[in-house]
Amino acid sequence: MRALAGSLACFAVWLASASCGPTVPGSAAKSAHLRAASSAGPHQAAPAKAAYRERRCEYHVATESMEPLELHVDARCEGGGVTGFVPTESSLGVFVRSGPTDGRFPAQKTAPDVAELHYAFNLEALASIAKDQEIAERYGHSLIAPASSFLLVPDPPEDGTPIRVHFDSPNVESGLKRLADGAYLVESHELKVATYTTFGARETRDITVGDAAVRLAVLDGKLDLSTDELERWVTDAARGVASFFQRPPEPRTLVALLPVPDRHGIPFGKMLPESGPGLIVYVGEHTGKDELHADWVLVHELFHAGTPSYLGEGKWYDEGLATYFEPLIRTRLGWRTEADLWAEFLRDMPRGLDALTRRGLANPVGYPDIYWGGGLFCLLADLEMRRTTSGAKGLEDGVRAVLAAGGFSSEVWTLARATEVTDAALGTPLLARLQSEHLERGSPVDLDAVFRELGVSIGKNGGIALEQHSPAAKLRRALVYGAGK
Repeated sequence: MRALAGSLACFAVWLASASCGPTVPGSAAKSAHLRAASSAGPHQAAPAKAAYRERRCEYHVATESMEPLELHVDARCEGGGVTGFVPTESSLGVFVRSGPTDGRFPAQKTAPDVAELHYAFNLEALASIAKDQEIAERYGHSLIAPASSFLLVPDPPEDGTPIRVHFDSPNVESGLKRLADGAYLVESHELKVATYTTFGARETRDITVGDAAVRLAVLDGKLDLSTDELERWVTDAARGVASFFQRPPEPRTLVALLPVPDRHGIPFGKMLPESGPGLIVYVGEHTGKDELHADWVLVHELFHAGTPSYLGEGKWYDEGLATYFEPLIRTRLGWRTEADLWAEFLRDMPRGLDALTRRGLANPVGYPDIYWGGGLFCLLADLEMRRTTSGAKGLEDGVRAVLAAGGFSSEVWTLARATEVTDAALGTPLLARLQSEHLERGSPVDLDAVFRELGVSIGKNGGIALEQHSPAAKLRRALVYGAGK
């Protein structure tokens, strides 16, 4: 992730009177976390509505050509006293063409309490400078950008304003919440971190997962794997995650695959949840099928679709859940062996010890504290629950309860709320007690004893030795495969 430095180039043809703008916002400014979009802070208070009808907006987004890509947007808002529109980041204003402006684009009043604006957004120019999927990036004949880059916000701001977005051009895919009539829905406060949209995908597929759908978009670029092979990988991963949650996490999820030239493997992935989940996964040009199953990124990001976003204080739990359960899901899918799973946990769980035993999970100093500190916390909670219920219940039962209580990825929860719902489902204050021991301060953890209890050790030949006929084996199997397995 990078923030771009320096000034924006001047585009004299379409900005004759504009000077070079400030720095293009980097990914850190767009979201504080790979997916915790709405966690930027409390929403701005809405202005009084007494003098206005309830506000609602309709945007139509069209393209004249995919290359170069300029969007033409007709924005219309009724009610709420809208007087203009503003970009989600002030520096994006130089890519908006709609007459003279000081960064705010005045609306035309076409009727009492109706505000309209037609503007053009030079997405091609933004992509040529940013070269970053956080802002805009071109892939051959395809381009990807979060909707936060090109959709303007009704001004003055008012949280909760529904905005129906119509993409009036073919070959456009968006992760925004899809409506039955083909339009998309996003609320005004979600625009600042609205999820990915792709333009000109090389190939698209619809994947059915239970009563939900995954829209697969493969962007332009060379890949040794066929689209059929990539579709099978995404299908299996999505169904594995749905099996874990005992339901598809979301009604619709966009998965965009971004080809990376001259590479093997899966270098990176990310999900943005507002107003529906859209995730991107980089795929190396020369990646093979075995490499797909060996990688963790896709399942990790799909897992996030089934848990709420958290304010800053819950980031370790958010990432800890995905870090802990992703390897279990891939093992349940048969993509890896149980020995591989425990080899990973033996190697990486110790990286979370400092957070639990010295600093406290609320005081992370780096990636291991958040991901593996959180992952180790989840292992301890899961083990204790399986032990006390003879394998009948585990942490995953509490995670499912959070989703059932409305903890979708687009919702922002507090850690306290998630803890309360989880512990209620488990029938014991498990998370609350463990947090009292490890959240604000460190407390001892005997990780060697944990692995001994589970019958996991390093064998004489350096490989993983798993006890097969003991109480430990039964406990371990319940933890890895779930109750009754």
